[in-house]
Amino acid sequence: LALGGEWVSSRINRASGGAEYLEIYAPVRPPGGLGGAPRLFLSAPLLAQQEEAAVEVDRLRRRALLVTAALIALMIAVGSRLARSFTHPIRELVAGTARIAAGAPTLGYAPAELELAALGRAIDDMARRIAEAREGLLREKQVVERMIENITSGVVSLDSSGRVLLHNRVAADLLGVAVGERLDRTLRAARLAPVRAFLRETRAGEAARRTIRLAPPVAPEEKAVSALLGESSVDHPVGHATDHPVGDAGGEREWTILRVPVPGAGEPSELLVVEDATEELRAQRLLAWAEMARIIAHEIKNPLTPIRLSTEHLREVWKRDREHFEPVFERCTTNILAQVDELRQIALEFSTYSSIPRIDPAPADLVAAMGELIEGYRAAPPPGVEVVFEPRVETLPVRVDSRLLGRAVRNLLENAIRASAGGGRVTLRLEAEGSRARIAVLDEGPGVAPELLPRIFDPYFSTHDTGTGLGLPIARRIAEEHGGEIAARNRTEEPGARRGLEVAITLPAEAG
Repeated sequence: LALGGEWVSSRINRASGGAEYLEIYAPVRPPGGLGGAPRLFLSAPLLAQQEEAAVEVDRLRRRALLVTAALIALMIAVGSRLARSFTHPIRELVAGTARIAAGAPTLGYAPAELELAALGRAIDDMARRIAEAREGLLREKQVVERMIENITSGVVSLDSSGRVLLHNRVAADLLGVAVGERLDRTLRAARLAPVRAFLRETRAGEAARRTIRLAPPVAPEEKAVSALLGESSVDHPVGHATDHPVGDAGGEREWTILRVPVPGAGEPSELLVVEDATEELRAQRLLAWAEMARIIAHEIKNPLTPIRLSTEHLREVWKRDREHFEPVFERCTTNILAQVDELRQIALEFSTYSSIPRIDPAPADLVAAMGELIEGYRAAPPPGVEVVFEPRVETLPVRVDSRLLGRAVRNLLENAIRASAGGGRVTLRLEAEGSRARIAVLDEGPGVAPELLPRIFDPYFSTHDTGTGLGLPIARRIAEEHGGEIAARNRTEEPGARRGLEVAITLPAEAG
């Protein structure tokens, strides 16, 4: 205090009991004293005042705490009341939307607030449209179910594991399926082996179609004998299609099976459609045979006319001018023999097309087989025509019936040589395309008009004046019997080729 020139100061002291107290110091200047730095100081401990201040501070603290607690409680009460008043319409709207989701036609609540009232009207309008759409979907579902139940085809819906989800009456009659069962376990009857083979050979998620032939149903007496002999493979469950197929007359049946994937996630994952097409195919065959008989009569009539004319000419010459009979006889008999050869060729083509034998596939090297086939054409080609063999691979292993496949390729070569009669090159080309083998026959003839190109594989259609139009259809049937396909295109699309036709057979190849 003396050195700093201050008039008051304070410090915290500690009593002997350890209690702290505030002590104030001030300089004392007695009257009449000398000037200069003060030499006397007054010490004033504030013990009582300190206690009173502490008590007052504690009282104020408690009061402030009570006031704060009261304010907080009041705010909570007011906030809860306001929250309830604010959230009640929202809760009612949420409950109303839950009722709409459960099928209610309206919200069932009208808020008093303008904004919420507009929202409620919008939700009611949406609910009305949803209810109308739901009714429409239910109606369409009923119509579809009624249609599926009454169509003549069997329809089965399957999940991703092959379990039956739904089926119609015809599917139950034909296949004996039941909801909840796995389809592969249901088709255990020996007669349904072609159906099981179709399901094994096709993959789920890909569309596939096939016509299969089923053996006649097993007679009850044959079942009894088989049961005595322990042959359970021909014992079919009662009520299954193998006992009483729809429309079965006791003979072989032909079914058309279609496997269709259902797009999108969820179930069902695919549909299986089965139709007993025996009568329809039989009617189609009758129509086809009637058409074939008409065409055969037309084709046979053409050679018969010159045969008749030649025979009548021979008879007239023999009666009137026997001296010149020998040259006329030679000319007429040559013509008759040529027409007879044409009749034999017509009969052979029709017989081949109508009764292509069942294929007997065996492992073969396509390059070697086609090389042997074309060697005869290369050794003695037609005048003005060059026959070329282009294997683009050294070996091409396949599993085919070499005799039938050779007949198909020979038909393609004959057509190509006929189209190139004016001069040109006929090429037999072999190549591998992934897991497929491709046999292509290319010529440099005039090609086929684009509007006629889709029809060249139809029976009895021909772009030539001669022939029955069965060469390409026969090749097509042989390719399909091998699990392959045949296609044709004009070579004008090929770089460097101005004209000509390319016909290609594509077959499954075996791993080398």
